[in-house]
Amino acid sequence: MIPTSTSDVPKLIKSLQEQTVEVEEIFSAYSPDQLLWRPNEQKWSVAGHVAHMCIVNEPYIEAMQTCVMKNKRRKSDGPYKHPWFGRWFAGQMEPPPKMRMKTAKEMKPDPTLESPDVLERFLRVQGDISQVAADAKGLDLGKARFSSPFMKLLRFSMGTGLGTLDAHNRRHIWLAREVIDWDGFPGS
Repeated sequence: MIPTSTSDVPKLIKSLQEQTVEVEEIFSAYSPDQLLWRPNEQKWSVAGHVAHMCIVNEPYIEAMQTCVMKNKRRKSDGPYKHPWFGRWFAGQMEPPPKMRMKTAKEMKPDPTLESPDVLERFLRVQGDISQVAADAKGLDLGKARFSSPFMKLLRFSMGTGLGTLDAHNRRHIWLAREVIDWDGFPGS
């Protein structure tokens, strides 16, 4: 969800909280072996999808924290106008995936990761995103801009950045559930 007014920020934070609960439920319902199971060498595990969210979201959080600090005087309750590319990009992240994207090497999760570490990191990252969203409330989320931490030429409004992370998380939670539903998933 891309915020179009200040009143949308609490809805975004609520969405992030719901994602946190959903991932906690998944991690409590399955064993570490199940969370680390991969359908094949090219596919990620449930824990891999959650780790990927952290790998991608952490640099975005840092960029957005800096953006909030630099734009404290740029106030507006909306409506916010967001660039078309950011709106399109956030839309591409929504589940179910409309097209599969090749993941850059630096964004790929380590297949030898430990599931308890992944959950702990995810909980911290989700809290950080929620804090950035809360700190951004009242800023002009359409005019406050930052560069993508992965492709510096791409600039996003704060609103499209927050909306992209929200949609990206939903996408990978959906993909993690796809792994659980895969034929051959342990215990199924």
